[in-house]
Amino acid sequence: MLLLGKPIRYLFRLRPVNTRAVPRSGGAILVANHVTLFDPIWIYDVLRRPVYFVATEELFRGRLLGGIMRWVGAFPKRKAASDLKTMRNMMQVLGSGGLLGLYPEGVRTWDGTNGPLIPTIARLIRRMKVPVYTCRLEGGYLAWPRWASKWRRIPVRMVFSRLYAREDIPESEQQILSDIARAIEIRDYQLPIDDPRHHFTGLAAGLSKVLYRCPNCYTVEGLGAVRPLSTNQIECRSCFSTWRVDLASRVTPVDEHGRDVGESHTVAEWYRRIRDLPLTPIRSALAPLNPGEKLFLVSRAHFLFREKRFPRLRLFAFGRALLTDRRLLFKGKAGIRLDAPLAELDSLSVEPGDKLHFVFRGLLYRIPFRRESPLKWMDALQTLRAPSAGRPGAPAPVSATAG
Repeated sequence: MLLLGKPIRYLFRLRPVNTRAVPRSGGAILVANHVTLFDPIWIYDVLRRPVYFVATEELFRGRLLGGIMRWVGAFPKRKAASDLKTMRNMMQVLGSGGLLGLYPEGVRTWDGTNGPLIPTIARLIRRMKVPVYTCRLEGGYLAWPRWASKWRRIPVRMVFSRLYAREDIPESEQQILSDIARAIEIRDYQLPIDDPRHHFTGLAAGLSKVLYRCPNCYTVEGLGAVRPLSTNQIECRSCFSTWRVDLASRVTPVDEHGRDVGESHTVAEWYRRIRDLPLTPIRSALAPLNPGEKLFLVSRAHFLFREKRFPRLRLFAFGRALLTDRRLLFKGKAGIRLDAPLAELDSLSVEPGDKLHFVFRGLLYRIPFRRESPLKWMDALQTLRAPSAGRPGAPAPVSATAG
């Protein structure tokens, strides 16, 4: 079904492939890799039928985007609510012969590689007993990386295929997950880019959101774009190392004259390098620590919002977030406004607009990060909550959402 037809396909250089693999009618599930906020709209536009996506509730707060999401048939997944309503909505879509859209990874990619699949997606497919189709987006990450501030006019191929007929769904949930992973594998770094440095500037703007440590000296929040509107370079304020970013999302060390002086690596390779570094304890007079407690992160000054009832998100405090090996704190002028044990945090996510969301004791909290990497906080929280760190891992959601 067309949303804007040829204009939107020209604007985003969409190249749909094998759309006839998805039938025009009948209950079915469509799974896809998630690379940009526009994915659901693209898929809705190129297919010959509506696609009803499960989407994060954050996309429904604004009037414009929320109106578009509702118009294309998406429905929200509440973070601080039971999954029963979401499950009923999905069953209603399939029962009425609709096409249900799911993102098995649950979140958009930060580095251009696939994330882990939500295990319950396989259980859902086995339970629903409907045909399953896939859409693999190729070039979407290079066209608009999640961290980037501007669109790159790179063609986006949308390859559709049938994964399972109704009678061919495997009994093994692990087999289903493996089949989905192969079908939606992101291959953007393997795509040919004619001239990755031609006619584009500002490609480094926003890269510090994902490269939140200098790849050379490992200084936290050390990187900053050099003249972000007119160059493609990023520099460390501590060791003064400089890199150039190109259209292929490759990062290359350069000298003061812009000449290559080292080996080029993808954003994903640099990101894995800094993500896997151990957390280092720090000291701060702001942190009221208990005996034996270690402090790892202190934020800039930010707002903290709290929501008791959707969509009534209200300002709760202004101050700084602090992360220890035991708790997530938020300290304002009046003292500690939030003291949340890590084991009690639920539904951690980074939403559009660099907003860190989490649920604590049934209430949704939001910290909009400005001039600071939300991914740095997300990675640190996941590391400290991992079973190997003595913390239970975050429970997997029932549904796979767009957002």
